[in-house]
Amino acid sequence: MPVNVLLCEGGPGSPDIRVLSKLLAGLCQVKPEGGKYGMGAKIIAKREASGNVVSGILDGDFQKDWETPRGQPSVWPSKNNIKFGWRWERKEIENYLIDPAIVVKSLGDKAPDRDRYLKAIESARDCIAVYQAARTALSANRQRFHDLPSNFGPKRGQEQHPFPKAMDEIACQNGIRDVIANHRENQQIQETDVLDSFQKYLPECRPQGIRYQYYLYTFAGKDLFWAMDEWFRANGLRGAREFREKILLGIQNTTEDIATWVPEWEQLHRLIAGNLGV
Repeated sequence: MPVNVLLCEGGPGSPDIRVLSKLLAGLCQVKPEGGKYGMGAKIIAKREASGNVVSGILDGDFQKDWETPRGQPSVWPSKNNIKFGWRWERKEIENYLIDPAIVVKSLGDKAPDRDRYLKAIESARDCIAVYQAARTALSANRQRFHDLPSNFGPKRGQEQHPFPKAMDEIACQNGIRDVIANHRENQQIQETDVLDSFQKYLPECRPQGIRYQYYLYTFAGKDLFWAMDEWFRANGLRGAREFREKILLGIQNTTEDIATWVPEWEQLHRLIAGNLGV
């Protein structure tokens, strides 16, 4: 059966709802539900109250165990195998927005030179690689439903996104220690466990590593944007947030079917339409 209502992360006007509303226009109603915690319960309640087919979609987040991308969302099940909806393959919606293919499609002849943009995003990848191993380690050791941020550092921009100034191995180890020390009341995890995980993920996030190779899936899109902030400004694009807004406006205003832009978007479109079912 086709989905009537799709719940997503973020608030009104968030990148998530703006992309999904365009992608699924005419298929279903997309509603923002803020944070991911408790969304499953909301889906069940809305199903029971309305009789509609209500589903949800979550960020892919950092993978604890590596899985090769397949170009389609993964099923989001509960412990008792109730199927709530799907998870994106990529870490978050910004991972799609910063993708060179989406940049070209959404901006057309106003897009940055493709070769220069590729070099800039690859430089951003290299800049944040060690930090992504630290974030993955924190995420992998977080106790379910308990607060433990996977990021650290000064808060940047209007959205107050934490992003450290130093991202070498020592700085990331210290960042991990600080996060754990600040959340001991909510978490019963050992600092040594997270630091051991950090060492485990480092080879995967560094050059030649599998997560490094699939960085548009596995590294946080928000971090990639912030690592490119100076490049955007140096190229007349007014910074990371403003560039992301240009991409979102390009998506909203295009007359093309954006489902054709990314295999995973096309697959979600089909799932929502009821062609493949949850």
